[in-house]
This record gives sequence, structure tokens and C-alpha cells, in this order.
Amino acid sequence: MVLESINFHFWPYCNFKCKYCFARFKKTIQHLSKKGCIDIINDLSRNGAKKLNFVGGEPTLSPFLGELIVYSKKLGLITSIVSNGTGITQKFVQKYDKEIDWIGLSLDSGNEKTQKALGRGNGNYVKSIVEKSKIIREYGIKLKINTVINRLNYFEDLSEVINEIKPDRWKVFQVLEIKGQNSSSIKDLLITEEQFEQFGEINAHMNLIVENNDAMIESYMMIDQMGRFFQNTGNTYHFSRPILNVGLSNALNDIKYNHAKFIERGGIYAF
Repeated sequence: MVLESINFHFWPYCNFKCKYCFARFKKTIQHLSKKGCIDIINDLSRNGAKKLNFVGGEPTLSPFLGELIVYSKKLGLITSIVSNGTGITQKFVQKYDKEIDWIGLSLDSGNEKTQKALGRGNGNYVKSIVEKSKIIREYGIKLKINTVINRLNYFEDLSEVINEIKPDRWKVFQVLEIKGQNSSSIKDLLITEEQFEQFGEINAHMNLIVENNDAMIESYMMIDQMGRFFQNTGNTYHFSRPILNVGLSNALNDIKYNHAKFIERGGIYAF
């Protein structure tokens, strides 16, 4: 069993409505309790996990995110948050700066109108992310920027805002359709492989890490808000049985996971 890096979508709720979002969990009727999350973290640690990414939804909306981060760090895990910046405040970062190794912020454009059109914020999102990045750097936490390339930004040069933010890692993804998650709102945002490559060429001098649709498929180890492994096989999500019911190994055997693709896309960078 290979458990180097896990995306734990423990909190399904979000305050934004990004049109391309692949983790909407629309049919959420329940989610793991704090104890359930801790039980899964224990299982992951016992089975050799190295890095745990707390994602959502928007993870900073959870009232017990900080406790999960502290607990994970005590077990020796590399900890990471992927956020739209909502709860990345001076107070939060100062309180948990010794337990957080990485914070990933989502930024798709240097243009406020484009961000708003994509469903992020009301016209001040870029400014907010720049401010959040300064707080993160102030406390010595590693910073990653995640950018989804789509019909509204594939022609954009983001060097100015990226140079201002100064992330340790900048990763760009080709917008991906997932049936049942974003298929009703993503059609006008889909791009060709050539358009995705165009963005990479425009921004190549910025040392960006590019990840097309093929690289994303079956190369992430993900756990949902109900404690199930899930995978984006065939552009739709397939779910395992609940980990806490059948055990980690049995649940993992329910889904497909390609560790070689994980390595190829540069998944190991903080170990």
C-alpha cells in the first residue's frame, strides 16, 4: 500500500461557487465528525502516510481544522491546507504556524473581473490572495499557488501577480469535467490541449508545473467527507466503502490508483 500523499476532503461546504469546481459534493447529507476524522488520520499514519492535504469544500470553514492539523503534526505527518483564503488570517496562521508545512491558495487570474466571472469573490479576490500570501510568508510556511486553466484565462500572462506573491510552487491544471460535480456549468470553460499548452508557453519563464487532464486521472489519492476513498475514473467519481467500516486496505482496493502517474506528475515535493 502506497500512501505518500492524501487529499482529505473532510469538509464539503464552501462559501464560493466556482464554475469548474470538481469537489462540490452536492448530495452531502452527512460528514465525518472530528473523532471520525481523527480515526482516519490514525489509520493513515499507521499505514505509512507521509503527507496529508486538508481540502474541501473550503477547509478553513471547519471549526475543528486547527485541531486536526495539530494532531496530524504530532503523528509526524507533513501537513497542508488548500484554500480559497477565507480563513487564512493573521490570527489563524500565527496560532498554527508551527504545525502547518504548506498552504495552497487558489488563484486563476490577475484580473478581478475574470475571477468574479469564474465564481470567486466579488471583485477583490486577487487583492485578498496577495495579502494572504504575505501573511503566509511572514510566518515561514511554504506557499503554493494552484491555477485552473480554462477558456477565460488560457491566454493570460500571470507573471506580474505571481512575482508579487512569490510562491514556493506554482501548479497549473487543465480544467477538467467531472460528471455529477461540475458538468452542468463547465461546458463554456473547457479548452483544448493546444490552448492549455499555450498558457504554459506564455508563462514558461515562471517555472510553473503543468498538469493536463491525463495526468490528473487516477493519480490522486482522495478521501471524501464520509471517509471513503474516491477516484476520477472515466470522468466520474467512483467511491470505496467507508474506511472506518471495512478498513483502509479493503477500501483502497475498491478504487483505482496509479502511483506511477503520481510520481510522473511531480507529486513528491515536500518529503
